[in-house]
Amino acid sequence: MAATIDKLRPDLLTKSPAELERLAAEIAMAQAELQRRAEIKEKEELAREAGDRVERVVADIKWLHDNGLLPERVTQGFSRGDGTFAPGMILRAPSAESLVPRAAVAGEKRRRRRRDPKTGEWVESKASQRAAKK
Repeated sequence: MAATIDKLRPDLLTKSPAELERLAAEIAMAQAELQRRAEIKEKEELAREAGDRVERVVADIKWLHDNGLLPERVTQGFSRGDGTFAPGMILRAPSAESLVPRAAVAGEKRRRRRRDPKTGEWVESKASQRAAKK
């Protein structure tokens, strides 16, 4: 025997179409977040392994630098702007969350903005202005 909506959830029939649409969007967002959390759990082991490997690489680079075996160009690549050698600042271990992209909201446009050189306020970029004219 098939169940109908008036038997399963009769309260839904009293809601407006806008309320039902909002409820459906909330449910879709919740499902997407649950799936994202499951993917993050799957990537935790990979992120942990990557963290261990990055630590070993940073330790090896420091050892090479301390013993004068690291070429100058590589030393510059692992140095901060003030010249301080800091490979741990350049190489960082990824987190499980960073390995799973966050889903964009459907229909959301990416805003491209830039600072106006005269006023210092945020304005639409030239590319964004051209796209709006089309």
